[in-house]
Amino acid sequence: MESAKTRTLGPRLAVGFSLGGVFLLSLLHPLAFTLLVALASGFAAAELARAMRQAGWHVPRLIVALAPAILIATYLFGAMGQWLGFLVAFGALVAWRILTLLVQSTRQSAKQTLRDFGGTAFVLVYVPVLLSFAIQLVDIPGGRAWVLGMVLTVVAIDTFGYLIGRFFGKTKLSPEISPKKTWEGLGASIVGAIVGGQLLVLLTPASFWFGLLFGAAILMSSVLGDLSESLLKRDLNVKDMGTVLPGHGGVLDRIDSLIPSSFVAFLLSQMVF
Repeated sequence: MESAKTRTLGPRLAVGFSLGGVFLLSLLHPLAFTLLVALASGFAAAELARAMRQAGWHVPRLIVALAPAILIATYLFGAMGQWLGFLVAFGALVAWRILTLLVQSTRQSAKQTLRDFGGTAFVLVYVPVLLSFAIQLVDIPGGRAWVLGMVLTVVAIDTFGYLIGRFFGKTKLSPEISPKKTWEGLGASIVGAIVGGQLLVLLTPASFWFGLLFGAAILMSSVLGDLSESLLKRDLNVKDMGTVLPGHGGVLDRIDSLIPSSFVAFLLSQMVF
């Protein structure tokens, strides 16, 4: 009889390969990659904002449009567009929230209002701002190879860890934060990080030793990204951020490791260039 583990593996692999194909096609041009990441950031920001609203944080739904705008601004204007886009988006969302309170004559304490503004800033920084470093990365000389190396490393870490942890994992890594993570899965993820780091070496001018450093850094950012999102879901009392991707949950569930890894990969690329 087919087990629950193997039943969920099929849809997960099908969605994973489909997303991988779309990602590879997007690397044909930096604009295509930017539009793909912008679309993902819109979905992910909307999922996180919805979960926060359900937990009592009032993050405007308008964030679904303004989060991708930060990615587009980064593509057009670089680092200046990245931070200017964030400031404009945050200012617009704050103004929209204040206008909503006035129009609806909603009575809310200053403390709660400031808390809402903080939650809005968190969503913008956590999703589109961190992802916008991937847009800066793809725009450097040989940047598409760096992005491919970064994504392949994260995928290797996640896939090795998922498969070994799911079918052979026994010892829980952090049951309070993420009950499904195991030490066996972490060991497999370390192997994936080494493999991914050396794939980067094949794609870029990086050395063997830099490949090991890259793999170790992406391993840490990937695991921390995964655990951070698990902590968010626990605090917000949700199982998955969404249901749009069968076998994966929401878009944020799928890209949680890529979000901090985009920032780390961009910083490491500067060591080579």
